Formats: sequence, C-alpha cells, structure tokens
Amino acid sequence: MANFGLCLFTLSLFTLTFTLQPFQVTSSGATIIDVCNKTPNPTQCETCLRGDPKGETADVKGLALISITCSTRDADKLYTDTNNIYTNTKDPELHNLLDSCWWRFLAARDNIDSAGRLLGEKGSDAAKQAINRDAIPDISFCSDLFKKNPKVAVPSNILDEVTVVSTDCQIILGILSNI
Repeated sequence: MANFGLCLFTLSLFTLTFTLQPFQVTSSGATIIDVCNKTPNPTQCETCLRGDPKGETADVKGLALISITCSTRDADKLYTDTNNIYTNTKDPELHNLLDSCWWRFLAARDNIDSAGRLLGEKGSDAAKQAINRDAIPDISFCSDLFKKNPKVAVPSNILDEVTVVSTDCQIILGILSNI
C-alpha cells in the first residue's frame, strides 16, 4: 500500500510538472512583450531579447542585462566600422569628421558595457546614469555633427548604426525603468 501511495505521488508530481511547464514559457514570453512594449522600439527590443536563449526565462533584470549585451555588440560594430573608415578613407573631410567620433563610439561602447556591471553592483539607477550621462551624449554628439555637415558623405551604414545604438540606449532605459 505504501508503494502504491508513493507511486501515485510520483506520478502526480510528474504530471503536474509537465502540465505547468508550458505556462512558464508563456509567462516569460509575456514578460518580454510587456517589457518591450514600454520601449520606443518594441520590435528591436524583442529581436534582441528573443535572440538570447536566456531571454525566455529571464526576469526583468536579466532582460536588462541581455539588452545591454545587444547594445554593447551594436556599439562595438559602430566603433569598428567607423574606425575602419576613418583609418582608410582618402576623403579629408570625412576623415576629419570621423576623427571626432571614432573614439566617442569606443567610449559609448565601454559605457554601455559598464551599465551591466553597475546594474549588478549598484542597481538600476546607476546603470541608467551610465547610459544617460556617459553613453548617450557621445552618440548624440556625432549624430548632431553628421547633421551639421550634410556635404560630407558619411556612409549610410554608419548613419544606420548610430540610429540603432541610439535606439538601443533608449530600450535599455525603458527596461531599467521596469526594475
């Protein structure tokens, strides 16, 4: 009789575990949708968060860390592409313009990355400050500089990457506001 009770308990536990498992995924998927809908670009946000296997099971803090990783990657691409063009261009006006930006993009990348460490060590306010005070001004400076110099042919991929990283920063801030 005791074996029957143990068997019934084990079977019930097994059934309950597998019955509730789909609800966990749905709940996490709903968290991503809910969090991303509070950002300026829900599609870009969801693409980033769903691109990481941990996104489906992460809490909001984990989602913020994933968004910081995506933004760091995008900022690194912006820095690398800008530095390559800066180094190799024969256009003196473009070279001079990018001279003001390649190192700012490097600083922005490092500041976005540091927001992840600050989130873990000091909380969301410190991470927001790293984005607002340190990363966004560097990106905005160059975006404004490009707009003030329309005669200089800044490659479209650089302009597009500036937009992506700017949006990434706003997405990070939106997610951090939910912590």
